[in-house]
Amino acid sequence: MHFHSHGRGLRHIILHLLASEGPLTGAEIMEKVEEESMGMWRPSPGSVYPMIKVLEDEGLIKVAKIEGTKKFYELSDKGRELIGAEPKEKRISQTITELDSLVDYVLDNWDKLSKEDKETLKKILEKLNNAFE
Repeated sequence: MHFHSHGRGLRHIILHLLASEGPLTGAEIMEKVEEESMGMWRPSPGSVYPMIKVLEDEGLIKVAKIEGTKKFYELSDKGRELIGAEPKEKRISQTITELDSLVDYVLDNWDKLSKEDKETLKKILEKLNNAFE
């Protein structure tokens, strides 16, 4: 994830973090933003919490669970729809479908492959074979 401008960014970032990480607290959201921006940006509680409130009021996120004093937020269905987030299972099968197409493309171009390319493909095949054992 890339952090360009902080302004329009925070809303977008919170939604995408919740999509990829699952339920998070406001404090965890702040930490993740700092991690993903490699320490270049740590949004303040004064910007994160009001944005959480706005997103909640708009019905894009909801409280997933409360543990003691901590509230964990997750995307609502409306939030998922907005950012086009697919459930992880669906993303994985889409990736497999894409992989299948990429393999067809590689096979169509087999005569153009270098020796190194073929070696890399052999390693990929071994990885997959090991997974089936």
